[in-house]
Amino acid sequence: MIDRSQRTVAAVLLLLTALAAITWWAQGDAPGVVRWQRADMVMQPDRPDARPPDVGWQPVALPLRWPVRERAEQRIESLWWYRLRLPPAGDPQALYVPRLTGSAVRVLARAPGQPWRMLWDGRDQQAEQWNRPVWVPLDAAPQGLEVVLGLSHDLNSGHRLTQPRTGPVAPLHLRLELRRLLQLAVPQAGSLAFVMLGLMALLHWLRRPAERAYLLFALTAVAWLVRNLHYHVAMPRNDEAYLWFWWLSNVSMAWVMVLIYLFTLRFTERRHPRVEWALLGYGALATLIAAPSVMPWVSLTMLHVLNVGVGLTVTGWLLWLSRRGGAELRAVTTALVITDLAGLHDLVMVSTMALLESVYLLPVAMLAVLTAYLYAAQQRYTRALTSAERANVSLAGRLAAREAELRAGHERLRAVEREQTLLLERQRLMRDMHDGLGSTLMSSLVAAERGHLDGAAVAGLLRDCVDDLRLVIDSLEPIDHDLVTLLGALRYRLGRRLEGAGLHVDWAVGDVPALPWLGPPEALQVLRCVQEALTNVLKHAGARTVRIATTVQAGEVRVAISDDGQGFDPARITGGRGLRHLRERAAHWGGRAEWHSTPGEGAAVWLVLPLAR
Repeated sequence: MIDRSQRTVAAVLLLLTALAAITWWAQGDAPGVVRWQRADMVMQPDRPDARPPDVGWQPVALPLRWPVRERAEQRIESLWWYRLRLPPAGDPQALYVPRLTGSAVRVLARAPGQPWRMLWDGRDQQAEQWNRPVWVPLDAAPQGLEVVLGLSHDLNSGHRLTQPRTGPVAPLHLRLELRRLLQLAVPQAGSLAFVMLGLMALLHWLRRPAERAYLLFALTAVAWLVRNLHYHVAMPRNDEAYLWFWWLSNVSMAWVMVLIYLFTLRFTERRHPRVEWALLGYGALATLIAAPSVMPWVSLTMLHVLNVGVGLTVTGWLLWLSRRGGAELRAVTTALVITDLAGLHDLVMVSTMALLESVYLLPVAMLAVLTAYLYAAQQRYTRALTSAERANVSLAGRLAAREAELRAGHERLRAVEREQTLLLERQRLMRDMHDGLGSTLMSSLVAAERGHLDGAAVAGLLRDCVDDLRLVIDSLEPIDHDLVTLLGALRYRLGRRLEGAGLHVDWAVGDVPALPWLGPPEALQVLRCVQEALTNVLKHAGARTVRIATTVQAGEVRVAISDDGQGFDPARITGGRGLRHLRERAAHWGGRAEWHSTPGEGAAVWLVLPLAR
């Protein structure tokens, strides 16, 4: 089976292969294009207005690598002329040189019998000429054209010249744009993409400082941007600044390599502190020995050789470790192999031993490192997401089990509450029956046994017992805390008895708010209070009319029972049990009982019930 890391590596290799194919195609020639393998060369002292001489030309083979001569104490500027004799052409032509490094360039041309004309002067672009092809449009030349390239530099330095091409503009311009794409646009875009991913890694590290792999990648992105500054900015024109600029660029390459290896070591099974310190030491050593003022004899090629040697050694060791590593380690290590191969290729180019017309592949190969980083980040994100999903599933299962336990406990609690409610209700009924009906029956039984009661008295006592039993039954009816419904049930029970005694009932009970505290025990006490008041009217008042009314005042419900009977003097009956019972029962629900009477003018009793207790 092929895992994701292998598919990712295969995709990167395919991309690099495609770029290599484009590079190879760009080096080929189209129909009508002439690749110059030989040219005429002459050397003379350099002057700003110098023109090619007419004599002294010698044939040379192209491509050409002019060696660096022994260092001279005095700086001598020289000018090398390379001449191409173009055949007659009726259409506009172009001169295209893929690579020309180490010198300032000027291009002159003349038709037979005509003076030399300056077609292109690139002497102010010498610092950037190392990676920019030469492109010069040429006019049609029906009689032929003589073109010369002037390369000027110090005798202490050398220059490299690839095989020039001349021919129609269209096919040469296409190859020019492809080379600019590979030599300039791709490195610029790659370094900017590296910086953006490095910024994302830095932001992630700021949120999670323990994950130092993201910090190392962010530092790698910064070092790679410094390394590629020569793709984005113009080179310094001052010689001293120019040397230090290249020192910064070359040293940053060593640090890019060190930081990438430190980043890769974060994916191994265990830490390797000695290797990490050795890499940091190499970065510091490269920084020191490459400084122009410290060891000026250390050349760019020597530093690249050191980088490639250290890179191949550490990459080989990482390849051995990746056998037991995870997918991220294999992906990053494969990317390092690709960059090492690209570094070898670029080292050959820098040394000018071969591949003069190729392009630097390390900026392109760094795309493999970007891809490996994205793959590693995606793998970590996928693992975190999978872990979160598993945790959610586990939590959901535990929550479901806990909910089932809570439901079972709730059902048990409800069963206990139901049993407790039934028990309390039975106890309340037993207490009410014992205190009311039971007490009346017991006292009646004792009085009957002693012969103190006649038939009428027994009937009256039995009627009181029946009324009390009905009150208990009425208190059990569901009334939804509605006082009006409760009083209506009492009227239904006592209405005929009152009318049979000659009393007219004036019912003035209106709507009142629900009383949340009015449960069965409180309802029984309210009924007994009202019944007590009505019984007193029936037995003692001698009234013709009794009025029952309800009002709401100041957060209280008032139930008034008034009559037009003979009344009484409240001062003389303060010790009566009936009014005392009214007070006690009213206090049971948090209310109170009040009364008022004048002898000969009737009496009134008020039961005051709070809206909220």
